[in-house]
Amino acid sequence: MIARIGACVTLAVILLFLILGCTREEPKTNFELGKEFFQASSYKRSMIRLETWLQEDADNLMGFNAEAHAMLVVMYHDDDTRKPHFERKMQEIREMGESGTIAVLELMDSKKIGDRLGNTIGDTLVQARELSVGPLMKELKGPNPRLSKYAQNVLIEIGTPAVEALIETLNDRSVYTRSMAIEALSKIGDKRAIEPLKQRLNDPNKLIQVTVAAGLHGMGQMNPTDVIIDALGDENLEARRAAAKATWEIIDNPPLRPLLKAMEDNDSLVRDYAARAVGKTRNPQAVQPLVKMLKEDESSEVKTSVTASLEKIGKPAVDALIKLLEGTQDMGLTIRIVQILGNIGDKRADKPLDKVWQEATNPLLKDETAKALNKLRP
Repeated sequence: MIARIGACVTLAVILLFLILGCTREEPKTNFELGKEFFQASSYKRSMIRLETWLQEDADNLMGFNAEAHAMLVVMYHDDDTRKPHFERKMQEIREMGESGTIAVLELMDSKKIGDRLGNTIGDTLVQARELSVGPLMKELKGPNPRLSKYAQNVLIEIGTPAVEALIETLNDRSVYTRSMAIEALSKIGDKRAIEPLKQRLNDPNKLIQVTVAAGLHGMGQMNPTDVIIDALGDENLEARRAAAKATWEIIDNPPLRPLLKAMEDNDSLVRDYAARAVGKTRNPQAVQPLVKMLKEDESSEVKTSVTASLEKIGKPAVDALIKLLEGTQDMGLTIRIVQILGNIGDKRADKPLDKVWQEATNPLLKDETAKALNKLRP
């Protein structure tokens, strides 16, 4: 009986060890540990683990070596004590061909890593030059706007080696992709792109027309005013946004009437760019529409742009601003008007501002009014 009990106990112990053995996790590989350290920004520990992994798996039997090389090259890039290691690893990336640059670019799939190391990854891709173009073009055409924009910026930095691929993309079915390629070509400025871009001035999509016109203007090839202003009233929202932005950025003396119409757009971005562009005209006829926006627009960004334009117009806006100041009880609006009048610096605002200062109970309003008065009273 005792022997039977002993045998049962022994069997139970064996079963327990077997169960524990089955549930025990396999130890992590040096690659897995290196990747975890990399993601946690523990770079020195990551370097040791990944270099060890590459020695262990020299023939890439497990299939992770390109990723290991990619992590190492960006870590070495930012470590001044390891410049020789970076050059060696950069050469290895080049020898891998596009598979190496693909692995580097795939690090951007993680937004967290992209936010932290995006510039470093980009510079590594730029140093790989033409080997990076194919992977970047694929990302430019991809569905992720964040990565498309990132790819566009790196392609611009790469410059000349990217031109042919970008020209081919002018025929892409995606309007968004075509517009990204046009912007990149115009910023690179290679003359090979001029004729292909001119052919796109007849593109049926207004967004493309505006982007091409702005791009050719940047390359010193045309006056884009007519194309851009015509698109301010287009039914396509993206075309209106692009036109309003281009008007603000590149047209020195934009016509007022289309901009006043654009300031009534139901899209806040269109209104914002149009309000900024109106300031470039310095036309007194824009004062009343701008003051109306300052009072009624629901977007704080638009109001900030209106503020800047009223300050550019300057003295012709003072009477309308004083009238609005005397008729409003809105604290935020009052502070904006006080700041504008102070920056314009016209003596007509002295008494109205002094009255606000005397009556103000809000510390911020009192302080901003005092600052404005000091600008009027040097």
